Amino acid sequence: MSERQRPHFAYIECVRGYAILLVILCHATYLFPGLPYPVHRVTVLGWHGVQLFFLASAVTLMMSWQYEKARDGSASVGAFFVRRLFRIAPAYYLASVLYFWLEPPTGGFDPVQAAATYLFVNVWHPVLMGTTPGSWIVVPGDWSIGVEFTFYAVFPILACTITSLSRAVYLFLGTLLAGAALNALAWPSLEATFGAVPADNFLYFWFPNQMSVFALGLCLFHLLDRDRGRRSVLAAYPKLIMTASVAAVASCAFIPTPQWLNLRMPLPPTFLLVSLAMAVFVLALARSPSGLFLNRPVALTGRVSFSAYLLHFAVLKVVADWASPWVNFHVTGWFSIVAFACALVCIIPIVVAASWCTYRLIETPMINVGKDLIRRHRRIAAKSMP
Repeated sequence: MSERQRPHFAYIECVRGYAILLVILCHATYLFPGLPYPVHRVTVLGWHGVQLFFLASAVTLMMSWQYEKARDGSASVGAFFVRRLFRIAPAYYLASVLYFWLEPPTGGFDPVQAAATYLFVNVWHPVLMGTTPGSWIVVPGDWSIGVEFTFYAVFPILACTITSLSRAVYLFLGTLLAGAALNALAWPSLEATFGAVPADNFLYFWFPNQMSVFALGLCLFHLLDRDRGRRSVLAAYPKLIMTASVAAVASCAFIPTPQWLNLRMPLPPTFLLVSLAMAVFVLALARSPSGLFLNRPVALTGRVSFSAYLLHFAVLKVVADWASPWVNFHVTGWFSIVAFACALVCIIPIVVAASWCTYRLIETPMINVGKDLIRRHRRIAAKSMP
């Protein structure tokens, strides 16, 4: 990124907005077990909104890193980790208190599980990750946050070494091979110890399997940087390309593919196919000046998407418990589709409103604390220089 001004993030906010809306869509699906199977297959595909978050994370981290380099001559690794910690940890830790109160673990408080979650290392063991029966999940969906923090741990190295599109492509291909090889090595012992289903879920969630999505995000960053200002197909037909990308994502619901990277299966896993289609969507969205896909409500939702990710599980539980005496969640056929749509119309505004509160009261103040610490450290360092 050659320009010295801060990059424009409007389309990235929309990407985050679509990511959290997809995740809410997926989890709301399970409130209505009577949804027709084709509808269920498409809506649960919203699960892969997490991969859209991963793509957005890789792109924005690279943008911020390059901006800091252009502004200061170099990017500070220490400042990077301080920003990430104060951006994620405070709201995440408070969410763990909320869920402990809403749904206490059956086995009581487990200090080992809590420590692994708070240190973001719970994604390296099936029991700590919560894929085994009876294990405590401290915060619902916390696997993605643990994977994200693992990416943060290696990001400064990647930011310094993956400096071109060709290197990003090589990294992407390397992560595919490494993920498939590590999955193949880990599967026999995991299946024998924990069973097929816990092992299958663990290998989908863990970092070696998901790293390819972050690597694809680095490819996406370099493609966006290279395409800026050029006259291309993306610039000429962004809405058509975004519509085709959405259709491609939906079609993945009906393609029989493996769940994780697998050397024995010739087809790529669903999460990878969806991620590739989403990457094309982001490329086109970045070149779209306005319209259906690039709009203010989705951007505003994206701004509070982290709080929304943490809170939407609680909102779904509270709404379902409150509405169960009056709403038949087990309706079938067209009635279930209508009921599902009405539920989304009610649930999404509640999630967004609650998230705006936590964004203002928790996220923003803690982000500012992190910034103040960085500025204070820089002033002290400047004074100590001869």
